[in-house]
Amino acid sequence: MALFRKKKPVPHDGQMELVEHLAELRNRIFRAILYLVVGMVLTYNFFKPLYNLINEPLQRALADHNQHGVIALASVQDAFFLKLQVSFFAGLAVTLPLLVMELWGFIKPALTAKEREPVKFLAPFSVLLFLAGVGTGYAVLPLAFDWMVGYIGDIPDATLLQDAAKYILLAVKIILAFGIAFQLPVILLFLARVGILTSKLMLTYWRHAVVVLAALAAIFVPSNDPVTMIMMAVPMAGLYVLSISLVKAFEPKEDGSANRPLLTMILVSLAPAVMLAGVSYWITRQRAVPMPPKPGMGTTTLAPTPAPTPTPLPLGTQTTEQRLAALEEKVEKQAEELKALRTALEPKSPGTPKAVPAATPEPTPNPINPNMPQDGR
Repeated sequence: MALFRKKKPVPHDGQMELVEHLAELRNRIFRAILYLVVGMVLTYNFFKPLYNLINEPLQRALADHNQHGVIALASVQDAFFLKLQVSFFAGLAVTLPLLVMELWGFIKPALTAKEREPVKFLAPFSVLLFLAGVGTGYAVLPLAFDWMVGYIGDIPDATLLQDAAKYILLAVKIILAFGIAFQLPVILLFLARVGILTSKLMLTYWRHAVVVLAALAAIFVPSNDPVTMIMMAVPMAGLYVLSISLVKAFEPKEDGSANRPLLTMILVSLAPAVMLAGVSYWITRQRAVPMPPKPGMGTTTLAPTPAPTPTPLPLGTQTTEQRLAALEEKVEKQAEELKALRTALEPKSPGTPKAVPAATPEPTPNPINPNMPQDGR
């Protein structure tokens, strides 16, 4: 296949003809599309766990505010396109390293050996920062949706009818915005590499930088809520301070020689890894991702709930056996009540009860002479 055919060696000076550039670009674009399609096919079968992972922050916010929400589909084909949308974003995340490699393979011939050197450090640095940004963005979703859902209670009898595709797109935009925002140290390092920024200049104008970062956070956040803006602006300000140390550690000395103390480079290189670990710990503490409880810990044994008394069915819906059982139960209850009444009427003192004399019938009056008995005596 032409896409995977062995490439011709690229000249050391990076010079290629226009036709060769176009052919190289065509092949890399086709390979990138193929990677993305394979990633979509692989993640298509994991739609339910992926969808539940993204939908969980909204459900948590609705439950915390005792609000009712419904995920709505506008048309019958929206369910299929929703699965494609989730599979596209998941496939893009899975194949992102391969896509970046294709991009780098196209740009690499145009760079000299000296220009390629910073990329060896910035590439893993950028990946760790992007992962930290994505994790922070997902951890911020419950806070953002909690603030938004809090206003639903101000509207009487309001029910949330959330479009599924719009919700997925909003959540992915927020996560992606944090991932891009966390690339700030890489951008500042590049600007310092080309001679536009210095550590002294960055330290002098740090107040102006904080204002600019706050404005960028307001622009990047797709939800336009203040909670997400603050949660993005604060880490970006911290990354700016980290970038000052990075630029100071890698900028050359006054005589032009390299200023790269080994200990400083190691500590600075570990900063993104430490940040990623901190973000992971924060996600766990915020319970942004639902986790099953450990066996034997945090579990409470509840008393068994008594079985509810069955409600009698209407007469028209009862069978003969059900009616007979109901009548027998009713007769048993009446028999128990009758027995209790008889027990209450029995004399409290022991002994044989006295016989009650029979009542003497009164004589019947004579119809002829009322004063004379009927027997004539």
